[in-house]
Amino acid sequence: MTVSRFRDVAAKVALVLGAIGLVAAPLAAWILTAAFGRTITLLATPNAPDIVAMNRTMWAKGEPVAPIYGTPIGEPMTILFAEPSRLIVPPEDPSLTLYTVDKAKGQNPLQSQTVWFFVTFAMIGSGVLLLAGILHFVWKRLRRR
Repeated sequence: MTVSRFRDVAAKVALVLGAIGLVAAPLAAWILTAAFGRTITLLATPNAPDIVAMNRTMWAKGEPVAPIYGTPIGEPMTILFAEPSRLIVPPEDPSLTLYTVDKAKGQNPLQSQTVWFFVTFAMIGSGVLLLAGILHFVWKRLRRR
């Protein structure tokens, strides 16, 4: 195989991989989020069952629900592959889903935001491959003239 033929094959591979990566990476992230994503509010330190029972008796309609069950962290977020044993759907607000984590043990659920962060880099790499393949064939065509 000559060097020119090798470059052509490499450019074709770059074109194909670049095009596939530009489509497949965001599609995969979207499918993962749609199939396995769940919007939750994190609880850093879940309360013991007796404390939850006491908090329920003191809770009044209109007050936030998450503090009944523990210390909430931040805003609601979408996580992937949630463990069912760590989910809490409070009867006070069934539209809310709480997820218990122990930050001291390093329990950090996979966030949809993290997946999309890596998709950005995959798309940049795919774009570079696609651009390299296109530039190779443009350069080759200009050289023939």
